[in-house]
Amino acid sequence: MKALFAMDLMGGKSVRLMKGDFTKVTVYSDNPVEKIQEMIQRGARDFHIIDLDGARMGRKVHHKVIEQIRQMVTGYMEVGGGVRELEDINYYRDMGLNGIIVGTRALEDDAFFKALGAFGNIILGLDLFQGKPMVRGWKRAVNRDVEEVLDAAKQTGVMAVLCTSIERDGMLTGPDYAGLKMLAAITDLPLIASGGVTTIDDVKRLKDTGVFATILGKAVYEGLIKIEEAIAYAD
Repeated sequence: MKALFAMDLMGGKSVRLMKGDFTKVTVYSDNPVEKIQEMIQRGARDFHIIDLDGARMGRKVHHKVIEQIRQMVTGYMEVGGGVRELEDINYYRDMGLNGIIVGTRALEDDAFFKALGAFGNIILGLDLFQGKPMVRGWKRAVNRDVEEVLDAAKQTGVMAVLCTSIERDGMLTGPDYAGLKMLAAITDLPLIASGGVTTIDDVKRLKDTGVFATILGKAVYEGLIKIEEAIAYAD
């Protein structure tokens, strides 16, 4: 399992939101690049970077900061937020990113979804609220069945599925184990668990479930999970 250390970018800063609410923001660093360097020095190897302004505006915003981060990260790195054009996918692929997260447009545009098959490093962002897929920065539900979405993802050939429990994101209430079990029963695509990881026991339990990766965000920033502890469970 990969331990992916998260950084959300908004207004040029490293932040965390509560349940994706842009009015409930905690700023952890005014210098995201320096913060990444600090995390690397503590042993972090793999990263999950989200352009929150990009997700809200529907276009890449923090791509220059992301490029600086990519130059520092020697391990696995995935990026999402506002990736809604094939040109943006090519941009991030040329940057050398291992995973590119696409959510909103894939769920709203079947032709675009199918076109993703031309790339080998696409991650489908499946953001769920009360069992419903959400899009446009978690602001709107789409009328699509989760099983149908996962089947389409399998046919398209995405690399993995990023499963975010919006109700748990930034809340430190523990992962949605039941939801992950449900998704694993539907698809054999690799799953990335996101939302609610609070303790090192959560990391261990998620590894035991066989997920491809788990996202470590607020719990690391708040000191509830030490980077040195988390990577002990990472491949």
